[in-house]
Amino acid sequence: MPLRLDVKRKLSVRSDRVKCVDIHPNEPWILVTLYNGHAHIYNHETQQLIKTFEICDVPVRAGKFIVRKNWAVTASVNIIFIY
Repeated sequence: MPLRLDVKRKLSVRSDRVKCVDIHPNEPWILVTLYNGHAHIYNHETQQLIKTFEICDVPVRAGKFIVRKNWAVTASVNIIFIY
């Protein structure tokens, strides 16, 4: 029996290729890291872009919210950024 999911689209945004997504556990935020070297934070309830970061010229491979420190951490090939 095939698995059926009831998926409703909540946030749809045109962007470069997405490499990583992290959801904030307390706020309605989504951290998205992109192939073009940027990271974006979206509010998924209002579907608005909250903050954008131009990190580097190479793909940003990972991103994570660190809630207890109020940080967003991203990592690229040899670079780690903390915001």
